[in-house]
Amino acid sequence: MFTLTQTIKVNDIEPHLARSQIWQGLMLKASNPVPFLEAISTCEVIERGENWILHGFTLRGEETQELVTFQPERRITFERTKGNVMGTILNETTEPKNGELGLRYMFSLVPSTLENGGAEEAKFAKHMSESCVRGVHSTLVEIRRRVAIGEIDAPQKRTLHDDRT
Repeated sequence: MFTLTQTIKVNDIEPHLARSQIWQGLMLKASNPVPFLEAISTCEVIERGENWILHGFTLRGEETQELVTFQPERRITFERTKGNVMGTILNETTEPKNGELGLRYMFSLVPSTLENGGAEEAKFAKHMSESCVRGVHSTLVEIRRRVAIGEIDAPQKRTLHDDRT
């Protein structure tokens, strides 16, 4: 089994992102991860509900499927339903210190073709650690790119008149 949890400060670089912009980006990634993750070459939404998506995709040449569920503005859970590597990936917005916006990724994956505790599993874990960290960073890069070109909306600024009834 491979497990990794990492929280990244979101606003260490420009443009700074709001929680709503990160959420919009994560929702786009849930529907089509291809622009966000270099390891995924194709993706198709199979079925969609109010707070979930079932999608199939090609990950490093292997056909894989996930049930993606949403807790709006907070967490997206990717549960593998088909493939040689099963498990769960969570993407969660956080505010770990002083209101600083963070993005927590949690990976818990089980390769079905590798012996538990063997040398091949250790090699898989090393590769996945590097791949997961790259995926986290490439997701934030793509969200920032989309914010910069206006594909992801800027957060709404409130005025004194917004609270009038």
